[in-house]
Amino acid sequence: MKVKYFNTSLISLKCVLFLVFGAIGSLFPFLPLHMITLGLSKDESILISIISPAVALLGPLVAAPLADRLAGGFGGAQRSKTGRYLRVMIAACLVLATIFYWLLILVPPIMRNPPKASFACDGEGGFILQDRCGADKTCYDWGTSKGSVLVKNCEFSCNATSAYSKEVTTMPPKDESVEFNEESDYYDSGDGPIVEPDGSYFTTPPPISNDSIIFIPHPHMCYTNSSGDIVCEVYTEFSKPIDFRIGLKPNIDNDTEGTCKYPFIDGFQCRINSAIRKNLTNDGEYDCQPVVLCEIHNAYTNKDSLLKKSQCGYDSFWLYLFLRSVADIFPAAASVLIGTAVVIATRETSTGRGDVGKQFAAGALGFGIFAPIIGGAANGRFLDAMICFTVLMLIAVVILLFDSKMPLSPPEWWWHTRCGLLALPMSAVRKYGLETAALAVILFLLGVFWNAIDSYLPWHVVRITDGEPLMIGLTLTIGALPAVIFLVFAERIVDYCGHNNILIFCFVNYIWHHIALMFIDNAAYLLFCEWMEIFTLHIMYITAVLYLRHLVPRKFTACGQALPIVAHFCLGRSIGSLLGGMAYTEYNSEYTFQRVNGGFAVAACSVAIFYFVIYHFYLKPKCAPPMHLPPEPAPAVIQNMNGNGSYTPLRVYHNSKSKKGHFRY
Repeated sequence: MKVKYFNTSLISLKCVLFLVFGAIGSLFPFLPLHMITLGLSKDESILISIISPAVALLGPLVAAPLADRLAGGFGGAQRSKTGRYLRVMIAACLVLATIFYWLLILVPPIMRNPPKASFACDGEGGFILQDRCGADKTCYDWGTSKGSVLVKNCEFSCNATSAYSKEVTTMPPKDESVEFNEESDYYDSGDGPIVEPDGSYFTTPPPISNDSIIFIPHPHMCYTNSSGDIVCEVYTEFSKPIDFRIGLKPNIDNDTEGTCKYPFIDGFQCRINSAIRKNLTNDGEYDCQPVVLCEIHNAYTNKDSLLKKSQCGYDSFWLYLFLRSVADIFPAAASVLIGTAVVIATRETSTGRGDVGKQFAAGALGFGIFAPIIGGAANGRFLDAMICFTVLMLIAVVILLFDSKMPLSPPEWWWHTRCGLLALPMSAVRKYGLETAALAVILFLLGVFWNAIDSYLPWHVVRITDGEPLMIGLTLTIGALPAVIFLVFAERIVDYCGHNNILIFCFVNYIWHHIALMFIDNAAYLLFCEWMEIFTLHIMYITAVLYLRHLVPRKFTACGQALPIVAHFCLGRSIGSLLGGMAYTEYNSEYTFQRVNGGFAVAACSVAIFYFVIYHFYLKPKCAPPMHLPPEPAPAVIQNMNGNGSYTPLRVYHNSKSKKGHFRY
């Protein structure tokens, strides 16, 4: 019985994976919290989460072809003998990633000073009152753009001010004991609505003033819509904030030192009749300009807020977006190169298996250990996370630069076969373009579902019961540490289950994962669904690595390993952040959060069914390799490999089982 030995040449590679993925686990889960701590709004954080993965595409797109080119051995280029090029490229990516993530600490906190603002209108039009900005007391030039303004707590008032703010509308209480005054400006038409002389109706009986016995209607704010019709919004004490989409003209009140007055571009009118004027002016005892005055709800944080761009203070959003986008390029490139290094270093055995899973098991171990340490001991602080990230990265760089015995030299030949045959010249090898394209689409969709959760899970954790940074780290640990056992036997698991069955199973997991998020209101319960990342992240990724190891020719190894990074972790992450952001923006309710996750669950179910049908009824019959024996006489390449020109079945078929080449996609 042959005793398997421990491959000591791969120890340093395992250490590199442990350190690099440990560094990623110590930093990446806490970046969403850092953006909020910096002062970025959730909308701005979502935009960063969308753009930075898209920019990170540059890393794999540049590093993968360059690594394949430096490997040499085709197109007249001399073959690399040591693999030093790959170690140096990985080390360079790790150093640059560390530098640019440290630059995020230098980004100054956003010091926004929202000037006070209020909404007002009268019979002649509407306007926004806003405090002048900065030491120069300037007013903003709005241009022709329009935006959203939410108004609440509307009431009739004198002499509008930008400082108007109140929690509850102060309408006078209704006194049922007071009889109706027939000589007033209103008359009652029985039990129906109150009718104004101009023919307009008030469906809610207005409150009255005990002093003057005058009925006061609710504020009516009227405007002309895009169809040319006049629409009136009525604000009552039971109304939700009213959303007006308006544009503003430049300031017209230059005589006021502390306030800017911006008239509306479109026609706007608030009804203020003589009874209201009489009540406000108290029979002319003092000068009054009656207006409808409203508080602006979430003036600078509302979705598509018109006033957001007029804030005072220093805004470092664009600086953070640039640095974060550039920083994300290098971990993406390093992941591609590390995957390439694992595939090259482990080689393939005569049965088509290597030690790929065991190497990535070391990475999963680091990924699961350091996340809860930063979340618990450091409370998720960005500075502590960066210190841990830096230490781990620098140790990995030292190992890469000084371990010249790491087996990263490109192999002289590759087990790229059909139905168990040895590798023939590339012109005779079947092209797997259809399988590769299908796999890219599946990885992209899995990336959308995963990152719709992963990108914003820290926000969800901290806003529910028992949510704390430690729980953020544990959500990674609960999936990573058990995955170590699965990854050790990953190649046998993938070979037994089949690539397609594992990927379909991932979609099924996302169905109940999103359903669980709809109802979980305690952070501890999240651990019961996050453990499924054993399959939806770790086993999924190793499945892609193993499958692409077979699909792509040896000379394109790095480009093949770039596919899951580009499709899943870049494009999928970007689109997933875009769609998942609908559930996590600061203006959304719990109802919206549940609807978005319910939509993801339905989408995952639909994709799983569609993929199952397409695979079994189209891809499987079309892509199944034909079974046939090698030609007689055997090709010269096989004769040469057998030495004496004789045909040796055990050298052609892998242990006579023909396992290799059956990728079970």
